[in-house]
Amino acid sequence: MAPVGDPIPLVIPAFRPPAALLTVLREVAARDPEGLLAPIIVVDDGSGSGSAVRFAAAARHPRVMVVTRATNGGQGAALKTGVARAIHTTPNLRGVVTADADGQHTPADILNIARAFARNPDRLILGVRQFGGNVPLRNRLGNIVTRWLVSWTAGLTVSDTQTGLRAWPRRYCERNVANPANGFDFNLATLLDAAFAGDAPVEIPIETIYEAGHHSSHFRPLGDSIRVYRALGRHVIRRLAAYRAAARARC
Repeated sequence: MAPVGDPIPLVIPAFRPPAALLTVLREVAARDPEGLLAPIIVVDDGSGSGSAVRFAAAARHPRVMVVTRATNGGQGAALKTGVARAIHTTPNLRGVVTADADGQHTPADILNIARAFARNPDRLILGVRQFGGNVPLRNRLGNIVTRWLVSWTAGLTVSDTQTGLRAWPRRYCERNVANPANGFDFNLATLLDAAFAGDAPVEIPIETIYEAGHHSSHFRPLGDSIRVYRALGRHVIRRLAAYRAAARARC
């Protein structure tokens, strides 16, 4: 399948990544001989010397560019670093695809999102997980609560508010690199920005992978959940301010 238009950078934030990262990089390239996803920008989010060998192995791939942050800033900070690099190094950038480093996004799904975006480069595209019985109860409940709150407070119906597999048009890239969120709250904060701008995302189902004993996620249930809901609270305040400003303008 030939790519539609220019290549699309793939940005992968990584903090002390598992070996699965190298498998994903290898298989994405193998499934994408036409070079639709290029470059692949892997952001070392201050992982330290213990992960140096793994990042060096990633950098040896001809399509991969490793960008190193001196200190760990969080998933959002790493994504912003990678997207900023894509903006500055990719001529005629249409947008980027983002994916996680822990192997929870299959190479096939990453390519499906990229190809969907190549056909619709003005749309925000989300790869959404299916929260069935194989998903831990904590994750299912968290998604239900957040999804309901987002729908109620933001008027945005999204199946998976925290998915890291996304395709962002260029206008989102430029807006999102200025978003103040730096941790896991970044995923929700950028979705809420889209809702505030009146943009509805396109959802594409993806495979849901939760391995028994999987410990590669760096999500901290209490602290990161508080940050996520703070992002939602800030959005509610912003919507109220916009409503009041519009009401005053009508008077």
